[in-house]
Amino acid sequence: MPTETTIHRLDNGIRLAAVRMPHMQSVSLGLWTDAGSRHESPQEHGMAHFLEHMLFKGTPTRTAVQISREIEGLGSSIDGFTVEDHTGYQAKAPSDQFEKLFSVLADFYQHPTLDPADLESERQVIHEEISMVRDQPAQLLEDLLSEAAWGETHPLGRSITGTDESLDEIRRGDVLDFFQRAYSGKNTVVSVAGNIDPDSILEIVAREFSEISPGAPLHYESAPQPRVDHRFEEALEQEQAHVALSLRGVARHDPRRYALKLLDVILGENMSSRLFQELREERALCYEVQSDLVSFADGGLIQIYVALSPENLEEALFAISKVAKELVNDGVTAEELEDAKSFVIGQSRISLENTASQMMWAGESLLFFDDWLDPEEIHRRIEAVTLEEVHHEAMRLFSPFRVSSALVGPVESNHIVENWRQSVC
Repeated sequence: MPTETTIHRLDNGIRLAAVRMPHMQSVSLGLWTDAGSRHESPQEHGMAHFLEHMLFKGTPTRTAVQISREIEGLGSSIDGFTVEDHTGYQAKAPSDQFEKLFSVLADFYQHPTLDPADLESERQVIHEEISMVRDQPAQLLEDLLSEAAWGETHPLGRSITGTDESLDEIRRGDVLDFFQRAYSGKNTVVSVAGNIDPDSILEIVAREFSEISPGAPLHYESAPQPRVDHRFEEALEQEQAHVALSLRGVARHDPRRYALKLLDVILGENMSSRLFQELREERALCYEVQSDLVSFADGGLIQIYVALSPENLEEALFAISKVAKELVNDGVTAEELEDAKSFVIGQSRISLENTASQMMWAGESLLFFDDWLDPEEIHRRIEAVTLEEVHHEAMRLFSPFRVSSALVGPVESNHIVENWRQSVC
């Protein structure tokens, strides 16, 4: 049965998407604020993530335990996350439990107590989270690569969790001030998908959020041009070297994003990609290699990640250079392009069969584009991409080969990366 998406804009600025999927038994709910780590001042480093944690600690009418029990008692679970340009809360429940579920989420979204004792205990939890990130090469690599690409003084180059030092400087008044600026109507998106009545959803959301003030969109520092830089963290106990490369992508609204997405699929997004076939299947240099896109309103990156034995690192880096050179010189084949289109469109359609993906699609459409994007229109634009457009993106991306990089591994591996960078950058 077809889905039906309804968009509403409440008087206080809240954007609401309701996706009716009458054949489903569940409902997925998403709440977002247009506030992430890039909206922080240097003195607020880690604030958005800290605040996300604090919202789960209780309200004047519900303790943290009561929030968990009420949500789980509905057959539901909830998750929160913070990224560079937004913070989100997501839950899924049986469709007949939506009103009760939304009541809990609307309460903690609007009325966190920010109790000083909870603030101190959660500060210690996040200290542990920071330590955990440093013990996990793949996560640490993300922070290092962001710093290399955007610079350590720019918000996009700073870690989302903050540092031990910045975390210790955060006080309750700072958290309350950030909350009041960030969790306002004009920064809020609500997305609901499942076996719902859109009119009832509008009534419930308008009632539960009737007191939230409109506020104003948060300011953020514009994204600079990505840098050509390198970061290294020695990992004495790691048997593998973890390497990440980033090149200049495009902004979220750039019409070139469709061609770049297809190029990314051909480059390293799936098992038939050139990097996977060259590095893993033909040369057996690694178990894992992949590429992906990172996009913001005003900039973006394409990233390549590989984990491998240090003895294979030099050959792998020059194999990546070889793949890049071939894409610049020859472009992609018609067969590759058609396969990439089928992959992207097929994965999209399969994903959108469930309530969580429909909720995410509608919510992120409002969050990033301030309107609902018809998936089939996006599919048509992907289908319209030409070989020449993909080739143009390959030449823009790799010629010249201006790359930022990050490495977690032994010192000897870092020498290999630095020598490779000198040869290609």
